[in-house]
Amino acid sequence: MNAHHHIISIGASETSIDEIASFFVEKPLAGVAYVIIQQLPSDFRTRLAEILAKHLHLAIHEAQNGVLVETDHVYIIPDDRSMTIRKGRLWITEKAQDLGLHQNTDNFFCSLAADQGEKAIGVVLFEIGEDGLDGIRAIRKAGGIVIARKQETIHPAPTADCVDFIAEPGLMPQIIEDYVIQNRKILLDQNEKVTMEMIFDVIRENTAFDFSGCRFDTLSHKTRKRALDQNFYSLADYLSFLKVTSTEMHALSREFLAGGTTSLVNGNKR
Repeated sequence: MNAHHHIISIGASETSIDEIASFFVEKPLAGVAYVIIQQLPSDFRTRLAEILAKHLHLAIHEAQNGVLVETDHVYIIPDDRSMTIRKGRLWITEKAQDLGLHQNTDNFFCSLAADQGEKAIGVVLFEIGEDGLDGIRAIRKAGGIVIARKQETIHPAPTADCVDFIAEPGLMPQIIEDYVIQNRKILLDQNEKVTMEMIFDVIRENTAFDFSGCRFDTLSHKTRKRALDQNFYSLADYLSFLKVTSTEMHALSREFLAGGTTSLVNGNKR
């Protein structure tokens, strides 16, 4: 398995079968893996196999316990089962009888976030409610992204804050491709550590916060994601932008503080 690929997990409902087909009709991105968290009728599996046959780089499989997720494969959860991922392998268990409508997706999204971090991409093809939010939040907190179709009803929970993109299923593959390509480009920044130290210096010189003693990997992931959101493919270019844009500098500082990140404020632990 390519250590640098992304895993796209698709959470759907029984009413969004056609949307899964729409997602795969356009040429899906190569060099990544897809996992569908929805039991699919046998006739639709045949239809999906016919769609994927047009894309020679993709192979479709029913997930097997312990299988290593590989690039250019589409894995479908077996009927009446729950599934998680750990160390890049799919693990299948009996489905709990009292599992909520979308908790199967919720559970897999949470495990995907813990296992893949910023390489986790969640696709949501159902109405977001109480079940589903934990997994979505986990992916975003880990540095990955979540793409959802337009919601017919808005749940009272802060759904909009948990989704990076809203799009029709047929447009989602292009969003994923753009994100993965940009993510790979920015990961090629060979001077990342030096650039991050310079970013910490800019923040320390212009605010009360000193993040230089905090966990580097976590802050680096947050910075790369923020840079991508601002259409910067290089951390060096993003640093130049930070130096002249105080609003972005403060926004990045808030991102660092979110999720329990510890910082130094005026020399004291906060």
